[in-house]
Amino acid sequence: MPLTQRLRKNIKSLSHKNFRDENSIFLVEGEKLCTELIKSDFSIELVVIKDMPSVEIVGLLETLAERAIPIYTTPKHVFDQMTDAKTPQSIVAVVHKKPMKLDINETFIALDCVSDPGNVGTIIRTAEWFGIKQVILGGQTADVYNPKVVRSTMGSIFRINYFETDELADLLKKNYSKFKLFGASVNSPNLLEKVKVPKNYGLIFGNEARGISEEVNKTLTSDFLIEGFGSNESLNVAVSVGITLFHFTKK
Repeated sequence: MPLTQRLRKNIKSLSHKNFRDENSIFLVEGEKLCTELIKSDFSIELVVIKDMPSVEIVGLLETLAERAIPIYTTPKHVFDQMTDAKTPQSIVAVVHKKPMKLDINETFIALDCVSDPGNVGTIIRTAEWFGIKQVILGGQTADVYNPKVVRSTMGSIFRINYFETDELADLLKKNYSKFKLFGASVNSPNLLEKVKVPKNYGLIFGNEARGISEEVNKTLTSDFLIEGFGSNESLNVAVSVGITLFHFTKK
């Protein structure tokens, strides 16, 4: 069925956090992500495709139609205006958020004011690769439902547990007193490869420019340094997560 002007406006508004929060929905873009979405337990509100979809997308539409999910069509020039992607793909889905639940017994990564959406999405994707099942997003960390975060997860957002909090330090103190908490720091004297990996742990990563906040830093068992040999002052936070998880998960 043709896309209405009201629906087009609402989908465009999903680039704004307040609209996502108010309506408890978010946007999933592209064939790969929509394929992963269909395999998940997320509830799909509706789907929009460009006119003349590919054979692969037609296959997705058959599955969606079997579930009685509304499917709308729109011309390419209208479709491309609905997302903030530089190269929009041919299908988007409007999806209902799921309630966030904190698992206090699960190993986790916590992000303290990591504001770049691409980094946050890549971290979620990297966490899943290394078998970490929970990511906690604290402070001014990018919204997990930001379209760029969703795209950057490459589908991991549908399979990993995440929890958002404005009070990360309080959450860590209240719920993880029996965990060993390790924080990445460019000023630490403790080399990552020397860290002994305990059974229950959490890994905290801060803002690339400012590091971990003072309040969160007080909750740490220890900090650690990823040793470098070049002249850069810092390492990209998503890369830091990957290096750290390689050390912690291989033990």
